[in-house]
Amino acid sequence: MNKYGRLSLMMVGISIVIALFINDHTKQLGIFLLCFLILSIAGVIFAFLSKKLTNIFLGVVLNIVTFIFFFLLVLAFGIGEA
Repeated sequence: MNKYGRLSLMMVGISIVIALFINDHTKQLGIFLLCFLILSIAGVIFAFLSKKLTNIFLGVVLNIVTFIFFFLLVLAFGIGEA
């Protein structure tokens, strides 16, 4: 695994760590979603830059899955407030 593959997986880890700070009292959920979007896009770009098929597959799948999961999490918090 080269440095871009590691960076792609590190973007997933950073997203998961940031998600630990989301709670019921968070006012700006849009900022968290924007942060997840930027980290996911950067992770996908790093995955493609790694030029190894396993890194590309693993990086793209994990980054997209984390973004979808956290989008649904933010959506659930938004529905819970209404």
